[in-house]
Amino acid sequence: MWNEEWIIRNVPLNAKLFVTVYDKDNDKINDDYIGKFQIDLKPITNELIDILGPFDIIRGQFQLSILSIPSSPDTLNLRSLYIFDGPIRYSRHNSLTVGHLTKINDERLYSTWEIYLKRINIYFDRNQKQKYNSSHQAAKSIFEGPMAHGIQSLIKQAHRILYAKHTTNEFGSLNSSEDFWKLLLDTDTNNIKPCVYTYIIEDHTWRFSETGASFFLDFASKHALHANCEQTVVYAGEFHPRPIVGWNQYDPNEILQWNEWELVIDNGSGTYAPDLTLLDKLKDLLVFNFPNLNVVTYDFKDRQLKSSIEACREFAKSPKSKSCKTLKYLITSPLIN
Repeated sequence: MWNEEWIIRNVPLNAKLFVTVYDKDNDKINDDYIGKFQIDLKPITNELIDILGPFDIIRGQFQLSILSIPSSPDTLNLRSLYIFDGPIRYSRHNSLTVGHLTKINDERLYSTWEIYLKRINIYFDRNQKQKYNSSHQAAKSIFEGPMAHGIQSLIKQAHRILYAKHTTNEFGSLNSSEDFWKLLLDTDTNNIKPCVYTYIIEDHTWRFSETGASFFLDFASKHALHANCEQTVVYAGEFHPRPIVGWNQYDPNEILQWNEWELVIDNGSGTYAPDLTLLDKLKDLLVFNFPNLNVVTYDFKDRQLKSSIEACREFAKSPKSKSCKTLKYLITSPLIN
């Protein structure tokens, strides 16, 4: 992407910036390497930096500006270096995935979302990540044993396809909880889609896709697929949207405000078995990134969660879910900022 802006807090005075540049080819899984460069992190304005390829051959120039300001008392009190503080950018990749990956002879459309969240390393300790669950047979088959390498190769290939950065991707910035809810709109009805999503959070991003798509049923672990077979993640589970009144009482012909929706999120990942006690930190992280977002957390064993998921899926099957009257006013504001 061009004309990008990133805000990093608490950068040491002696820090350096390392940049690697690739050429994006939409018809290839892997991008072509162009070159790289490194510079001291000192204030500059629109400086042209040489991109050095193999044998230090100049392969082009990179235009860069760096603005340096003193850290605020707020960020200094966080006592952490290199704090990513925005903007919250997202990408949505719609992939026609080749059937041979799933041993099915067709092509189907799958969407994946990737959101750069602020201050993940403040809410979650990098030294206490959630490691794969060695007592879970599916996870064990991916990370241990003689077949692990082959399984990982297949999953990583699928990950590259589903999260490939293409010029055809949908890109944008999220500046509010309202912007987040717009990501979950059904393009056919312009309503919040009644759907369950599988997610993982790693050091920088929140990745997710719809749960239950037949593509994912062919893999031993949906979470390992989103995590690109990393042995540890910050957190993982499932989430779904829910009207505050509940899906059972929801009338799709009645216009709801954004604050009348809630995000129901859990720790339901057999692959990584996330710590239940960290659910409060997960909620705090999401509310910090999307102020006024209504977040409800459940342990994956909670009966109330199971009832909520069942109600969501039942509504999705009902004729009421096809209504396109609700939220029509939302079309007036563009999804991509």
